Amino acid sequence: MNLDKNKILRIIIISIIFLFLMLAFQWHVGKNVKAKLENLLLENKYVESVEVTEQREEVIIYLTLKNIDNLMEAYNRISNTMKERLKGQPFELKIINKTDSELEDIFNREVQFIIYEALKTGEFTEMRARLDEIENTVTENSTSGPLKIQVYLDSDNLYLHIQLNESNFYKVIKREV
Repeated sequence: MNLDKNKILRIIIISIIFLFLMLAFQWHVGKNVKAKLENLLLENKYVESVEVTEQREEVIIYLTLKNIDNLMEAYNRISNTMKERLKGQPFELKIINKTDSELEDIFNREVQFIIYEALKTGEFTEMRARLDEIENTVTENSTSGPLKIQVYLDSDNLYLHIQLNESNFYKVIKREV
């Protein structure tokens, strides 16, 4: 069998050029998809800022939300938009909070324990009553202003929105079924 070194060299060069073009095209499409997703989300009335990253075949979307009234509605609209746009590609929405230390302290010291306990036990009316107690106590003792804790439930998630003055804390917690 007679091998022609020029033919082999041409095949290798064409393969390298083809591979380079494929990788360049994939990079270009990925960059444009991220930019389009970010622009699409920034047009949403609930979104203040967004950053899109890709990790292990999953798109991670970091959102900073504006002051919103209904976290469940906002989250579901954003999630449905992403499902339509990404067409079955797995994604995760992560909310970035810009809160003050007092609000984070309230969540970390009191609210999170009540929320997670209610998710395990299913005692949501008890959870609401205990959250109302925290609202009243903090509002009476605070110089910062009234505390407002909203909780929304659906079959998939628990949506928590805590507000103290202009500071907001948002958290979406998956429900174990």
